[in-house]
Amino acid sequence: MAAAGDPSLSFFNLHPIDLTIVAAYVVLTFAIGLYFSRRASRSTEEFFVSGRSLPWWIVGTSMVATTFAADTPLAVSGLTAKGGIFNNWTWLWFGFSGVCGAFLFARLWNRTGVTTDAEFIELRYDGRSATVLRCYKAVWFGLFQNVLVIAWVMRAMAKIFVTVTGWDADSIVIALDEETILFTIDPEVAVILALFVLTVFYTILSGLWGVVATDVVQFCIAMAGSIYLAVAAWNKVGGLDKLEQKISEHNFEFETDQLFRIIPEATFGDGGFTPFTQFLVLVFVIWWAHASIDGQGYIAQRLLAAKNERHAALAYLWFAIAHIALRPWPWIVVGLCGMAFFGTVDDPETYYPMVMRDVLPVGIFGVMFASFLAAFMSTVDTQLNWGASVLVTDVYKRFIRRSSSEKEYVLASRICIALLALAGAAASFLVTDISVAWMVVFAVTAGVGSVYITRWYWWRINAWSEITAFTTALVCTLFFKWLTDGFNWLAPGITPEPLCAGNPLFAFPYSAALTVFISIPIWITVTLLTRPVSEPHLVRFYKKVRPGGRGWTRISRHVAGAEKDGPGVIVAAKIVLGITALYTVLIGIGKVILGDGLLGIGLLSAGVVAGFFLSRLASKG
Repeated sequence: MAAAGDPSLSFFNLHPIDLTIVAAYVVLTFAIGLYFSRRASRSTEEFFVSGRSLPWWIVGTSMVATTFAADTPLAVSGLTAKGGIFNNWTWLWFGFSGVCGAFLFARLWNRTGVTTDAEFIELRYDGRSATVLRCYKAVWFGLFQNVLVIAWVMRAMAKIFVTVTGWDADSIVIALDEETILFTIDPEVAVILALFVLTVFYTILSGLWGVVATDVVQFCIAMAGSIYLAVAAWNKVGGLDKLEQKISEHNFEFETDQLFRIIPEATFGDGGFTPFTQFLVLVFVIWWAHASIDGQGYIAQRLLAAKNERHAALAYLWFAIAHIALRPWPWIVVGLCGMAFFGTVDDPETYYPMVMRDVLPVGIFGVMFASFLAAFMSTVDTQLNWGASVLVTDVYKRFIRRSSSEKEYVLASRICIALLALAGAAASFLVTDISVAWMVVFAVTAGVGSVYITRWYWWRINAWSEITAFTTALVCTLFFKWLTDGFNWLAPGITPEPLCAGNPLFAFPYSAALTVFISIPIWITVTLLTRPVSEPHLVRFYKKVRPGGRGWTRISRHVAGAEKDGPGVIVAAKIVLGITALYTVLIGIGKVILGDGLLGIGLLSAGVVAGFFLSRLASKG
C-alpha cells in the first residue's frame, strides 16, 4: 500500500485518493449549508438558536465538536511533549465545571429564553450599568476574544497543512515556465486565505442549523480519525516498552518516568512552584473561578437552542463526559509516539501532523486530513455564528437599529460573520504558541467565575459586580505580565528589564489564582456599596428563571411555589457522582494504556458504578 507521502501523482504531497476524500467532505459540508440556508433565513432566532428545537444529543455533540478544533490535538500533544501527560491539566480541569454546569446552570439558561449570554445581562440586571455591561460583553467576548480563538484555530490548521504537505515558504504557485514566475506565496498565508473562504461561505448560508448538522458529522469523522492514528502510531512504535526505550534514547530534558505521569508527583520544592502545586491550583481554584463555570458564549447558545431544560442539562453532561473522559488519550498517545519517532523538535505542536504524514497510508490519510478540516470547521463556524449573534443582537439590534425587519438582521449577521473571519485570519499571524494563547484567555477571565456562580443564586448581585470583576481581572493580568515580561512582547529591546522576570508566582496558573483572590473581596465590596437591582425587576427575573435557594429568599417570598425551586441534596449527589465517573474513566483509560491494567480496570469499574447511580438519579428529574 502506498504511503501518504508517496510523491507519485501527488499534489502538495497529497495523493489523488486523499484529495478526492477531502474534496468529497468539502462538497458534503456545502450541501448541508445549502440545505439549511432557507430555514436559517427566516429569522435571527432560526439563524442563531435553531428555533429552540434541538435534542440533547445534537446539542451536546455540537459542543464537543466545537471544542475538537484543529488546534486541540496539536496543543494537547505539545503539552505532553513539554514534560509530561500531567501538563494537560491546563485544560482537563474543565470536567469539574462541566458537570456542575449541567446540574446547576443548564436548566436556568434554557429558561431565560434569551438569544445570547450578553442579552441575559439586561434580563438579570437593570439600569444604565446593565446596558453598559451588555455592550462591553458583546464587544469583548463577541469581537476581541472571539477573534483570538478564530486566529489560533486558523494558525493550527495552517501548521497541519504545511507540515503534512511539505510545502515550503518559497513554493511557486503560478508560473508560465521555469524562467517566468508570476508570483510565490507563503504557505501559511495561502492556507489561511483558503480556510477563510471555505468556512465563511457555508456558515453565512446556514446559520446555527448548518453548524450543528455539520458538527455531528465532523465529530464522528474527527474521533474516528484520531483513534485510528493513535492505534497506527502505537503499533508502529512497537508498544509501551519500545515507546519508553525510544523516548529515553532521545535524551529529553526530563525523566521518562515523569513524562508518563497522569497526575504530577507530589513534590513542593523550588519554592513551592512545582507541577504538583500547579495541578492543585487548577483543580481547586481555576475550574470554578473561570468565566466558563456557568456556560458562557457558544455553550450558552447551545443550551438556549435545546428544545427544553431537560435536554439542555443532558446535553451539557454529555459534552463534559465526551470532552474530558473520552477524547484526550488518542491525542496524548500520538504526542508520545511523535517524541519517540522524531526526538526533540523546535515546535512540539508539530508532532501530531508529523506522525500523520509518516504513519498513515493513502486513503486513511485523506480521511484523517478531512477529520482535521472537520475539526477546524466545527470550531470556526461556531465561533463565527456565535460572535455574530452577540454583535448583532447586543450591539446592532440593541443600540443601532432597534426596529428593523428580521430580514435586515439576518443580512447584518451574515456580513458580521465575514468580517469576524477576516479579522481572525489577520490575527492568526500573531499567534505562535497555541497553548500560550489558551492561557492568556484563561488568565484574563480569571476571577469572573465567582460572580457568574453567584448571580444565579444571590439576589444582591448587580451589574457593577460583574464590571468590577472583569476590570480587576484585566488589570491584574496586565500587571502580572508587566512584572514578568515588562511588555517586551510589544516592544522587544526597548522596554526596561522586568521587575520579576522568571518569577513563577506571577505566571499562569498562580497568577490566575492571585487574580481570583484579589478580585473576590473587591467585587463583593463594590456590590454592597452600590444600588441593588430593583425588586420588581428581580421578581420578574425569578418568575421566569426560578433559580431558588436561600440567596433568593428576599425575592422568592413574593412568588407562589418558590419553596420547590433551587438545587438540593439530589443535585449535590449528581455532581459528586458525575465528577467521580468522569475522572475515574479518564484516569482509568490512561492507566490501561500505560501498562497499569489492574488499577485501570478498577478505576473504570468505579466510573461505571458512579455512572449507573447517576443515571438512576437523573431519571428522576
